[in-house]
Amino acid sequence: MLVVRLFLIWQFIFLAVFTVSEPSREYASNDIQDFEGAFVIENYPSEFSPGWYANEIRSTSSRIYQANGLGRSGSKALAVQPISTFDGEVIVRLSPQEFIDPKVHFWARSMKNGTGDRAAQVYYSWGNQLNSNYSGRKILGEANEFGNEDQEFRLFELILPNEFAEDAEIFLRLEIRYGAGSGSCAKWLMDDFVFGEFLVDKIAPNVTRIRGFDEREVEVQFNEAVDPVFSGFLINYKLDGQEPVAVKLKADSLVYLTFQEKLELGKQYTLQITQIPDLEGNFLQDTLIAFQFFDPTFIPPKTLVINEIMPAPKADLDLPNVEYVEVFHAGEYPVRLSGISLANSRSSVNLQDEWVLPGDFLLLAPENQAVLLKGFGKVIPIKSWPTLLNAVDRLSLKDDQGNLIDMVSYSTSSWRGSEFANGGYSLEVANPFYACEQTELLRPSIDPLRGTPGKQNSIFDLSPDTNLPVLSSAEFTSPKNLLLTFSKPILAVFDEANFVFEPSLQIDSVSQPSSKQIEFLFSYEVAANKIYSLQINGLLDCSGNEYTQTDPLKLVLPVQAKKGDVLINELLFNPKTGSPKFVELINVTDNFLEINDWKLAHLDNSGEIDQVKLLNVNSLVVPPRGFLAITTNPDMLKLDYPKSAFGNFAKIATLPSYPIAGGTVVLLDSAGTISDSFTYSEDLHHPLLRDPKGVSLERLSTASAASLSANWHSASAVEEYATPGRKNSQVISDEFEGSMVQIDPAIFDPEGSNGNTFTTIRYELDQSGWIGSFRLYSTAGQLVQILAQNEILGTSGLFTWTGTDSRGGVVRPGYYVLLIELYDLSGHVKTIRKTVVIATKL
Repeated sequence: MLVVRLFLIWQFIFLAVFTVSEPSREYASNDIQDFEGAFVIENYPSEFSPGWYANEIRSTSSRIYQANGLGRSGSKALAVQPISTFDGEVIVRLSPQEFIDPKVHFWARSMKNGTGDRAAQVYYSWGNQLNSNYSGRKILGEANEFGNEDQEFRLFELILPNEFAEDAEIFLRLEIRYGAGSGSCAKWLMDDFVFGEFLVDKIAPNVTRIRGFDEREVEVQFNEAVDPVFSGFLINYKLDGQEPVAVKLKADSLVYLTFQEKLELGKQYTLQITQIPDLEGNFLQDTLIAFQFFDPTFIPPKTLVINEIMPAPKADLDLPNVEYVEVFHAGEYPVRLSGISLANSRSSVNLQDEWVLPGDFLLLAPENQAVLLKGFGKVIPIKSWPTLLNAVDRLSLKDDQGNLIDMVSYSTSSWRGSEFANGGYSLEVANPFYACEQTELLRPSIDPLRGTPGKQNSIFDLSPDTNLPVLSSAEFTSPKNLLLTFSKPILAVFDEANFVFEPSLQIDSVSQPSSKQIEFLFSYEVAANKIYSLQINGLLDCSGNEYTQTDPLKLVLPVQAKKGDVLINELLFNPKTGSPKFVELINVTDNFLEINDWKLAHLDNSGEIDQVKLLNVNSLVVPPRGFLAITTNPDMLKLDYPKSAFGNFAKIATLPSYPIAGGTVVLLDSAGTISDSFTYSEDLHHPLLRDPKGVSLERLSTASAASLSANWHSASAVEEYATPGRKNSQVISDEFEGSMVQIDPAIFDPEGSNGNTFTTIRYELDQSGWIGSFRLYSTAGQLVQILAQNEILGTSGLFTWTGTDSRGGVVRPGYYVLLIELYDLSGHVKTIRKTVVIATKL
């Protein structure tokens, strides 16, 4: 093995051509040609550049020409295109006697041309006259050194033959020939030609960088080109004592080591490297290097952030008229773009392989316009650019497995005004380190240029968010699905262990349909009308704030309400100035009822249903025997009626029109059928009420029809004149105690000093068809008030007396007799007498 190594070293010392990765140091007096100066379109024997001749110089991209942007680092280069009828010839005039040991260094590569497989074969020879016979003709590199492919530039060295060393002037001839094969031939490029003296390299190579390349591969960067044979021996590398299973040399100084097992993310490894020489035979001493492994192809969500978007650029502004997407690397280790896709709502494109460092800004732009953004930072040209929609679009970055890295949506409203939406302003992200989707946080740029491509955003703000997330709603969307909605985006780092149900529910999966929502799929259907508790632990928002709950969340799968299950129970149609109206509903069943698809409406002048308003698009549940106040501003109602602060409210965008002068409230069930209706007016208020503003009408009995005017009364002053979302202040029991006629209460004060301001007279008859009169008399026998006179009665009903006489005046305190006379069609007569007491203040 030692003999082989010594032989290879001897070969590198005496070979005429070397291929290395880094330029050697040259003296200041060396002759340099970088091909940046303009070519004169003159053929041999005239010069196209001082000291340079060619057999067919052209101004177009054929034969021999100056190639713009194809040189090293995007500079200009000398290009030669051999074809079947043309071989290129380039001659350089040199002055060797000015140097002690002159050499030629230049960079060269081939470039793919068409679909053929012909290599461009390059030969070099020396002569002491421009038009003399050249001797010592040799091929540069190997026969297929410059294949028909896109290569990297490589450094070549030519050693001047001894017989020309003392000449004042000599010539180097390069012949670029049409190689063997089929189809088209490669294009050949030369750049940074240097003739002169160079320092002899006696320094061993060293390792400048070690980093992961993928989950099993490590990239080792040397500071110069290394021996292609020695660098390929597996035994020369050990990672924590393990040899690689494959070694690959690329670009002369990059070595890729592949290992059998996946490497551990974030682990500290030690790489041992032995017996690696450079091309001059300088051996690297045995080296141990510790490094932390990261897989650059493993890109967790939010590592690369869509940081700025220019969907609608505008001409004649300071920024170029170019669409772009700016990506910011917010992660902790370098990543590669290989396999990453950029997509909008219509198309997707894979990005080219590029290394991206933490803190880097990348500008993604259409290939044909990318050059316009060169001055703003690192630009990645995209060949099949997904044209961004101006009004609304969704952008996403995904890895090679289709996993989402980042996503953001925008619409015209994202600009917060047409001036910005149509003014060539970009949309920016304030905090690229925010751990969730930023659709709702996009803002137009406030930079004077109307965008900040390639640099920190104009709205950049890392101010901490200390607001805790709040649970906005929890609903069973089906017997097997539960949806939680929060006030803020929730970090997707949770699993089943974060949620404890009691009684236990078997969770099939937990997902996040949007950043603010968490959805559960259960293995079995949840029992309806059964209360479950949910304890949530360790749930974080995107700023790291933890969701906290004092008590377990109560959940129930409701029953879909049917016609008659929910009734109109209270109405405020004349609210306080500046305050909202409300309609209160009551659940008259023992079930939890879902009424989200029920509606409120009113009757127009022709008696037709009009202004239909859906109660809610999400779940809206009324508990058993519970109440629900529907209003446009629950917070304002709670301020107006503090006793109802803990009542049950539902917010609606707009209520149907319920005029103060009177109208009809209509409640429609899920099928659009009228479930209940109430025709109201101010005449239904208590006659002694001085000002009805801010006073609601309450239903006295759900057992009696809403159409019965006696079934409605003004809310009690003791209860703030309204009871939205809670039990009415004026209510009578639905239980009838056995007597044919029942008075409740039997004692009341019309002035409201003690409880009710009215009394209700309810009746229940054994058959229909009775005709009845209800009259009130004083103890002196004087007729005070007629509640009903020869009215056809149903089997049940009610009347109310407010303690006023037939002229509307308040009667004196004392005893009064209610005389009820009933007649049926057969001539039977029943007479009933009841006592009512009018109370007074003490």
